[in-house]
Amino acid sequence: MRALSVTLLISSHLLLSASAFANIDLDELREAVRARDLPRIAQISDSNQGKPLEMYPNYYWLTLQIKQISEDDANQFLNRYANTPLASRFRDDWIKELARRQAWPAFEAQYAKIDAPNTELQCLKTQAALARNDNSTLSSNKALWFSGKPQSAACNPVFDALFANGTLNEDDAWWRIRQALAGNRPDFARQLAMRVNRSSEFSAKTIAAINSAPDKQLLQLNAAGRANLELQLYALELLGRKNPAQAAQLIEQLSPTMAAADQRFAWQQLGLTAARRHHPSASVWLGKADLNDLEEEDQAWFVRSALRSEDWPTIEARIKALPAETQEKNTYRYWLARAYEAQNKTNAANAIYLKLADGFDYYGLLAQEKLGNILQESRAPYTSQPEDINAVAALPGVVRALSLNQQNWRVEANREWNFAMQGLSDTQLLAAAELARKNKMYDRSIYTAERTQKIHDFTLRYPTPYREETEQAAKAQGLDPAWVYGLIRQESRFISDIRSSAGAAGLMQLMPNTAKWVAGKMKISDFSPAGITDVSSNLHMGAYYLAYWAENFNGNAILATAGYNAGPGNARKWRTDRELDPTIYIETIPFGETRDYVKKVLSNASHYAHYFKDSPTQLSHRLAKVPAAQ
Repeated sequence: MRALSVTLLISSHLLLSASAFANIDLDELREAVRARDLPRIAQISDSNQGKPLEMYPNYYWLTLQIKQISEDDANQFLNRYANTPLASRFRDDWIKELARRQAWPAFEAQYAKIDAPNTELQCLKTQAALARNDNSTLSSNKALWFSGKPQSAACNPVFDALFANGTLNEDDAWWRIRQALAGNRPDFARQLAMRVNRSSEFSAKTIAAINSAPDKQLLQLNAAGRANLELQLYALELLGRKNPAQAAQLIEQLSPTMAAADQRFAWQQLGLTAARRHHPSASVWLGKADLNDLEEEDQAWFVRSALRSEDWPTIEARIKALPAETQEKNTYRYWLARAYEAQNKTNAANAIYLKLADGFDYYGLLAQEKLGNILQESRAPYTSQPEDINAVAALPGVVRALSLNQQNWRVEANREWNFAMQGLSDTQLLAAAELARKNKMYDRSIYTAERTQKIHDFTLRYPTPYREETEQAAKAQGLDPAWVYGLIRQESRFISDIRSSAGAAGLMQLMPNTAKWVAGKMKISDFSPAGITDVSSNLHMGAYYLAYWAENFNGNAILATAGYNAGPGNARKWRTDRELDPTIYIETIPFGETRDYVKKVLSNASHYAHYFKDSPTQLSHRLAKVPAAQ
């Protein structure tokens, strides 16, 4: 292999800015990688030894031929660039290659250096032990079986061994088949059926028939056999999506033929589907079920279904039935306090609000206002000292991050930056946040400022780049600029030319078709899709689009914000036949991304309100009741 060892000697004063270096031409490297041009990559590496990004061509030179390189090649790279994100990435790939080669001693040596191995690596580690005839840790993998989702193929030999020694049994196999069907993974259930020798009952033809007409198939299935019972429950779950009332009627009808646990499971699946669709009977149906074998998001719908009907005693009871660690999350602490408050348990409610009020997130702001404390403007910014900024700028990971960012390798830059922030003190973090701001890495500035524990600078957490253009765009549409800023912070973190995987672009993340529609409404004659990322154009079109839906929703910021993210049709659909408490509407938004988005945009706006005259800092001012569906 080419020699990789070289001493990196760079005087610290040169590390103050990435621009001090004649860096690797990353575009040239990218093209060489795409072409799999190993000689060219080697040449780039040789000509850039001693520079901050020297490891990058070396990394690609290795990964492009990972199946051929020697252990010495890999170890040289890992040792030389130890404690860097690129070494961690390479180790993730290399350790899987070692497993493929069944080079188990080398695998185990690298495994010991991984802080949080994923499921695949855990299973490979057990394979390594089995190869040494060591079964001592085999049973610790039992918990990996209990998931309705497919696990890594690396776990199959481990599961085989667990079944062979009796740690897993036929009942465990049936449990997983049930969960796979409940998660609408019938193909996976068919694979699992081979473990209980029931492949014929779970044929593709049978599954297709149930999918096509679940109500008809229910009448033909004989629940006397285990396979038919599971298919019957699957058919009930499918019917619940199409006709919840009919599914509920059939569960009642079939109850005499079902064990109590099977009945509870049928109600659980129907109730969860109904809750996500805001069916008025969802909470009643879930009251006949239990929380067993559910992931946290499904557990949450037990609470959310009761929120929709404002059944506060049930809300309290269901929160207290959650696992202890889940109850400690701000979401459930807040709603438990609300349940106490609604039941006149004022002291218990205020005790929770008091603890939540220390936070700056959505629930922290709500708690502050419950206690009568409005977010104060007196929080003066922290001023980082030049020597602190220079010291952070000298960190090798920061140098690499700035260098990568200069050439628009943002994903890699962010990895380097985030890695470099680990273990820094509050003053170091704020110095780093200021450095990122000066280099227009606004997303990293926000990320870093948010990590502080005791010393905070809210001008870095909630920056106002492009202020003149943003205020002009907001004013032109009659919008509160704090709301616009709150939305931009969530959409793009102020990276003006960012594009999402779905094609949304610019500060306000406009989809091409949306931008075209807005351009037509605004009578922009020279509109070009290529111009969507132009700061001024994006701000003006985004503000128009937000204002358009705000007007259509009679100024309701919740509906307009939800509509901006998930589409106005969904925002309308999530209403009910009566006026809704705004926080309950937000908490019961079925799309997790949109639910989080609305909370963050509106709480962001409350923080940004301090920068603008006549903009309300109270979160509650933005939380108008959600009108009934018409």
